[in-house]
Amino acid sequence: MMETSTSINQMNYEKSMMESTIENIDSSDLAFYETLKPQLDALNRNPLDETINKILAYAIKK
Repeated sequence: MMETSTSINQMNYEKSMMESTIENIDSSDLAFYETLKPQLDALNRNPLDETINKILAYAIKK
C-alpha cells in the first residue's frame, strides 16, 4: 500500500521554527542571517530560471 502525505509550506514552517529558536542564536549569527534573509526570501519566492535548471540538472544526475 502506498502512503501519501501533504507537504508542509516551507516558508510558514521556517518562520515558526525561526521564532522559536531565535533566542538561542548568537548575535553575530543573527546579524549574518539578517543580511542574507532578503536574498533567501527572494530566491524562495521567485527563483531564477538558471537556479531551477541547476536544481533539475542535479536531480537528474542522482
